[in-house]
Amino acid sequence: MKSIKKVEKEIIEAFEKLLNVEAKYAYLFRLGDELPEMPTALKCHANLVEGCQSKLWFYLNEESGRFNLSADSDSMVIKGIAALLVQLVRGRTAEDITKITLDFIDHLKIWKLASERNNGLVAMLDHLHQQAHEISDISSYQGKSKKCQN
Repeated sequence: MKSIKKVEKEIIEAFEKLLNVEAKYAYLFRLGDELPEMPTALKCHANLVEGCQSKLWFYLNEESGRFNLSADSDSMVIKGIAALLVQLVRGRTAEDITKITLDFIDHLKIWKLASERNNGLVAMLDHLHQQAHEISDISSYQGKSKKCQN
């Protein structure tokens, strides 16, 4: 499996090949559009990322100690950034996930604010780290993030 830094480098290189901001956003939007559809049942308050102006849902799913992230948003930009996180999370352990940062976003040259100063990005990362911590601390974990109450 590729390291987190290697995946980040590949993402940065893909964006560097694009000639202008419009092309970068078009690519980001395409990544968001290519995300598998998140089941409506998982779009509940427990999986809603608090602190993001847009609606964004993250759902970590574990199989044999390795995680995958499902995500959806009502914002094309946020959904595209979530798609980048999906790439970073894929196949990682909970411990690996807690080490993910969004510093690489600054190198994509699509964001006007530094990633550490953008509340929405910080909220995304905090939510992801919190879910990974909670799941790894639950000894009777059954392969799901926080349960949705319907």
